[in-house]
Amino acid sequence: MNIDPVKALDGKVERLKKELKSLETRIDHAQTDAAHDQLSQANQLKDTTRKLTRTNDRVTELAESVHRLERLLVALNRKVRAGETRKANFDDWPEIDEAQLAKILKGQEAYARRAFTPQEAKDTRKAIAEYDRRALEAIDAAEALTHLPPTAEALWRKNYKQWRSISDQKRPEAPDDDTHAKDTVAKSAGNEAIAHTRQLIRARIEDAVARDLLFPAWFENMLGPAAPPGKADDWLYTATDVVLYRLLHDVTSPADALGPAPLEEGHRKTLHDRLTGECADHRKP
Repeated sequence: MNIDPVKALDGKVERLKKELKSLETRIDHAQTDAAHDQLSQANQLKDTTRKLTRTNDRVTELAESVHRLERLLVALNRKVRAGETRKANFDDWPEIDEAQLAKILKGQEAYARRAFTPQEAKDTRKAIAEYDRRALEAIDAAEALTHLPPTAEALWRKNYKQWRSISDQKRPEAPDDDTHAKDTVAKSAGNEAIAHTRQLIRARIEDAVARDLLFPAWFENMLGPAAPPGKADDWLYTATDVVLYRLLHDVTSPADALGPAPLEEGHRKTLHDRLTGECADHRKP
């Protein structure tokens, strides 16, 4: 042991330097090994991802193949059944005349019209009276414009402004008690007509199911070849409304049950969207 404190300290420093150097070497080795491990794991992850992608693509291809096969089986089944089974007729309805359909459409239009409440009717009539009062004043002001001297610029501007203030506005629509009464009658008649019509349609569909008749192509395309298990009543309800929609809106396509989607908002578009969604659910496996 060196008894010289300075030399002893220098010796410790040297030893610490050697230990630090050794530690740095070990850290470098550890970092190198970690980098190799990380690279290896990254490569494994890439390989796994590629395998999963290939598997997903294969599953998609198989699903499409199964879907095509199902459609071919359906088409083949239709051809086989067409030669052996009577066809259901959901396009010709002599027992449902134009008058019945007209009642249903008028009832739907009546429901679509907004009815005034008693308070709204009172407020609207008050607004109409105020509009008429201001309109008369504006007309007087406009007539006065033709008699004003050229120097009465301020008065001319005042009268012209008064006329413009009413000419740019629209007179409120008056609540029509007669229309309200007619709508009430139309709603009642429409409800009776649609109940009777739906009963006729549903009875024919149930008969076709009971006799295992071949459904029209547009019917099967929309609702599938049969009712889903456990949902026969829901399926029949939707099927009845699909046939009724075709009758009400004169849809005759042999393949498309509902025809193009309506562009304008209203009862028809709402019903089209509802039936499209319900039928999609019924077609699910």
